Amino acid sequence: MAEVLKGRLGRLLLHPLAIFSGLIAGGVLGWLDKGQMPVIGTLGDIYIRLLQMCVIPLLFTAVATSLSRLFLDGAANRYFTRLVLLIIGGLAVAGALGVALGYWGQPGGELQLAAREVIGKVIFTAEAAGTGVDPAHSQGVFADLVVGMFPENIFGALTTGNKIAILMFAVLFGVALGSIAREKSERATALLEAFYDTFIKIIEWLMYVLPFGLFCLAYSQVSAVGLDVLFAMTKLVVFIYAGAIVLIALYSVLIWWRVGGSYLATLGAMRETVVVAFGTSSSYASIPSALRGLKEGLRLDRRVVDLALPLGITLNPPGSTFHFALATLFLANLYGLALDPGQMVFVLFGAMLAGVAATGAPGVAALSMISIILVPLGLPVEVAIILLVAIDPIVDPILTVVNVQGNAATTALLAGKPERGADLPTTSTAPVRPL
Repeated sequence: MAEVLKGRLGRLLLHPLAIFSGLIAGGVLGWLDKGQMPVIGTLGDIYIRLLQMCVIPLLFTAVATSLSRLFLDGAANRYFTRLVLLIIGGLAVAGALGVALGYWGQPGGELQLAAREVIGKVIFTAEAAGTGVDPAHSQGVFADLVVGMFPENIFGALTTGNKIAILMFAVLFGVALGSIAREKSERATALLEAFYDTFIKIIEWLMYVLPFGLFCLAYSQVSAVGLDVLFAMTKLVVFIYAGAIVLIALYSVLIWWRVGGSYLATLGAMRETVVVAFGTSSSYASIPSALRGLKEGLRLDRRVVDLALPLGITLNPPGSTFHFALATLFLANLYGLALDPGQMVFVLFGAMLAGVAATGAPGVAALSMISIILVPLGLPVEVAIILLVAIDPIVDPILTVVNVQGNAATTALLAGKPERGADLPTTSTAPVRPL
């Protein structure tokens, strides 16, 4: 009887209605009381830390084991080349959409006087508080990122949480593991897979309190948003959400086209991933649910999923690329700078580079990567960063969904159709299961 009740309770807590209710309730409360209960935000921080504490070991074991299996089977070279081409193509599409929306919609042009006054006050206040970022420093951050991809001490990288350095070590470790004697390689890989399953189990337990965790996170995010800034930059926010929805719809269609079966069931297999990504605003915290959706929900090859998704989350940020491209056009509109076709092409490629660079930088340093585009165009970096930070709590959730869903689509395209005999999704009415 206890097991039955436990099963019913688990299904109730993981039902989409419970998850969305927690997310919406937290947002409404945060909007009403403006952050007067900081303990709720603290609980949200604890929950996201619990989710992220398994990310690094999960990232390492997933990449290392998948590479080891692929090298043992002799299929690694084929997948690597296709993955690089898919990442470049996906970033180009996202960046091109940002440039096109910025050119067509003119989000920074013809702002009302009140909106310009609010933006001016935000800039003045932030500069007086010394929150600006030196463009030269942001360039240095990018150079440090490239060097930091190769850790001189893997234990130091593990201590500091340098995900790109850890990923590079995991790639090297997996390649080497798949290249030693087959018997030894299979034993070591089996051990790593046992660790991987253990981390997945921890995440599964945490998913049972997902509605409460999203409630706390939504509360802290919404309470941090100033309505005056939101109203002043409504046009940019609307364009970001519109473009993000277009990209998410495109990725969903690509996944369905590649996997087959029912389109609604394809959406259902990834719905928990979308909710976690939106609620936590963390691509890394979304990895476990995305792995489960692709492998169990869509029946894709585990080796390919475990390789492509973690690599993509770290190196393939279509949401950031789209954001940087559109934000650059917004700032150009704001300052009355008309970009010629050559400059727009530069914005496209600069946004791709800045997006990749931002994945390895924390907080404001990530947004400062837009200087890669702005400095050559003569646009003020400090103003851009201040304004992007102001709306970041509003747009970061949907951009995180773009990043995660985009990498899910890349993984599906790389893995191809499920093998014959695998159960394709045919219905979207199945209950959501834990990770």
